[in-house]
Amino acid sequence: MFGKAKTPSESPKELMGRLAIRGPYRVLRGDLGIIGMPGQVFAPSSQTWLPARKRQSDKWPAIAFGHSWLADSGRYRDLLYHLASWGIVVAAPDAERGVLASDTALAASLRSALDVVSYVPLGFGAVKVDPEQVGYAGDGLGASAAVLAASTLTLHGQAPRAVKSVAAVFPAPTTSALLPAAESVTAQGLVIGGSVLDGVQANPLPLAQAYGGDVVLRTLPGGASADLVEKFGPGRLVGINGADRKVHSQVRALLTGYLLHSLTGDVEYQAFSDPEVALGGFSTVDLDDTPELLDPISQLLGAKPPKKKKDAATPA
Repeated sequence: MFGKAKTPSESPKELMGRLAIRGPYRVLRGDLGIIGMPGQVFAPSSQTWLPARKRQSDKWPAIAFGHSWLADSGRYRDLLYHLASWGIVVAAPDAERGVLASDTALAASLRSALDVVSYVPLGFGAVKVDPEQVGYAGDGLGASAAVLAASTLTLHGQAPRAVKSVAAVFPAPTTSALLPAAESVTAQGLVIGGSVLDGVQANPLPLAQAYGGDVVLRTLPGGASADLVEKFGPGRLVGINGADRKVHSQVRALLTGYLLHSLTGDVEYQAFSDPEVALGGFSTVDLDDTPELLDPISQLLGAKPPKKKKDAATPA
């Protein structure tokens, strides 16, 4: 007897609600500066403050996370802490924070950061990463850098490495290297977009269409990279990070579930990789039947995209 196949214990709606709140693991925070790289590391501890599901390994999955333009890892502190509380090690380099930030240089830093956490024990040796369960993620500029990091390009002397997953959150157009590089990516992919599918500030649709591996494009109406970036201020002392609460909640739940499934293969979260499953306020874009879009100039002028023409009825 082979027994029954494992199935999720909760519905996708219940999982979205549960993953929007802090996870069961206590979180350790470190500094990438000890290896000569500015940035932070967030890692789960084996100690829990809530009941946690039984783990099959003593090693943890990990991602390197790229920040948006003119931001740094401090602007994603709550998001990265959240991912670590659900059992994901996150390395967030602070490279390329200036006005003339380079997507390829940030991508190279993501590769370096991921290499460090993959093979160097963290938390006084108590936290070890499974190098076979790693990936890249990012927001805005960092989303595009995550795709470049997962490509087959050699970036600033950094050779490519195999990863299992990529998550591009509200990706932004960067350089001409991005879309050709996306074609060479083979890792499973998730692209999260907002109301703008292709414009001067966001390009989730062209990126998803160019992506070489299996990819799902989900959109959140009204969402944008600026809604995810946290702000500094006295509100942080009472848990108010300045980001849009609804967008932040929806994105962190989707991102957590997707990474837990794509990195570890945990069937509990398989719905987060399935384009047929509705998740929270997100809609899935069919890449074989995409909507008609305006050119960037028309978008800036406030024009509305044309409605899809209905097929004419065939006379009997």
